[in-house]
Amino acid sequence: MLLYAVPIHAQTVPTIDLHGVTIKPYATDQLDMGGFANASPSHPGTGARGARLRNGVRLNIHKQVEIGAIWDFGPAPGGPMRLFEGQVSYVGLRHFVFTAGIFKPSFGLESMQAQGDTVFIERSSISTLTRNLATGIERQAVQAETYGKRYHFALSATAGTAGPGENGNQRAMAFRLVGLPVRTRALLFHLGVSGEWIFRPASARNAAPALSLSDNPEINPGTVSKYLDTGKILSDSAGAFGVEAAVSWKRLLFQGEAYDILLNSHVSNSSQQLRFHGWYGQLGYTINGRQREWKGRTAAFSSPSCDRKQSVLCNGYGVLEVAARYSQADLESGPIHGGDQQTGSLAVNWWPTGIIRTTVQYEYGQVTRTPSAEHFHAVMSMFQIKF
Repeated sequence: MLLYAVPIHAQTVPTIDLHGVTIKPYATDQLDMGGFANASPSHPGTGARGARLRNGVRLNIHKQVEIGAIWDFGPAPGGPMRLFEGQVSYVGLRHFVFTAGIFKPSFGLESMQAQGDTVFIERSSISTLTRNLATGIERQAVQAETYGKRYHFALSATAGTAGPGENGNQRAMAFRLVGLPVRTRALLFHLGVSGEWIFRPASARNAAPALSLSDNPEINPGTVSKYLDTGKILSDSAGAFGVEAAVSWKRLLFQGEAYDILLNSHVSNSSQQLRFHGWYGQLGYTINGRQREWKGRTAAFSSPSCDRKQSVLCNGYGVLEVAARYSQADLESGPIHGGDQQTGSLAVNWWPTGIIRTTVQYEYGQVTRTPSAEHFHAVMSMFQIKF
């Protein structure tokens, strides 16, 4: 029996190889601090919290089966600790993966970037709203996917989310198709479409099926009210469909997505179809280090990395990235007034080592067409350990 542990360095963690079984520790631990420097009419304040404290292991058994067991201890303090990932994947057939359990199904470009790899501290609101319908984290699901150097296709059947107080009786289907029409050493062009359809919304005991759409304003120091919020809408079915695009040229990365959300609802004793929509566009530039790389398994981009074999302070001062984003999420349709949010964000990311990241982000936003319109300036910082 062979037992082999890789020594720890600043950019790696110990990996145990036990007679064909590889055990890799997993961690995404984030501390967020900041909040609203100015907001009108209300002032939600500032705060600090352990936004994500996800720790566990991933196993690979003879390069045939992968197992993930990860627990989320955040947000802390006061968050609902729960199982983040408990899944089994068969990977023995080249270019194919078959997964079952609790995991994040493939949907959307920004959603498929690991949380620690996203350009900004939080995803755009439209990405959060759509993924939370049927394909977000902690989702009970089965999925089949195929991928290569220039393509990715996934088809999944999903239920509810795991954890106490959750309703697991929702049923939905989702797909994602991505291709790279252009892929050279300097230029990469990414195009994709995603769709999901809930044919049985979740319902509590003795209650009619209902859905709600809500999100924090792309930052969350733990003191934020959800400006975007439709409240519960009685619904027979719902779905989201959209397009994604990205262009990576040398150290520059542009990406954007646009989605429509449809709800077949019962509002004011009448049946009608509600339509919501949103989009975002963002630019990121890697000042120092190797640019973000496209990964076929997720059809998304990783974090930048050092372009040299250095474990600490790449080229003397670490890997640096600057980014800008503009986004809109419009939850106004018919009698539903969930708000129309528009935000602009700037961020600076720094990796002193491959597993440590710090981010400073500024955001300006406004929410209109609601009973209490809001506009705000916010500053957030994040310290992260991820491996």
